Amino acid sequence: MQTKTKLTVTIDSEVLPRAKEHARSLGVSLSSLIEEALRETLQADAPADGTSWAAGKTIEEVMAYLDDETDEERRTRWEDKSLPFGTRLLGQIRGFSHLTDEDLDDLRRQRMVEKYRPFD
Repeated sequence: MQTKTKLTVTIDSEVLPRAKEHARSLGVSLSSLIEEALRETLQADAPADGTSWAAGKTIEEVMAYLDDETDEERRTRWEDKSLPFGTRLLGQIRGFSHLTDEDLDDLRRQRMVEKYRPFD
């Protein structure tokens, strides 16, 4: 059995009577109506199965995770072709303090060669 927690919310004074009437017309409590709306919103925002572990995380959360990553874990992530390129690239260039446009071009070229084979 799930426990319930009391919550105080503040909503627009014009919305409250309409929300109460809507709940009444559905034969449910306002609390149940709000809870169901929250469940639907959270379900819709949940990452799909098979989605990257970084889905829904901020860049700060991802970078904080990567700060704890070992060189071996970073190398393994880079080699995992099932991950999107951006996810694979994050943290790979950490040791470079002065990354130039040429360095970025080289990384893009390397990615294109991996994806499409040499195109010289």
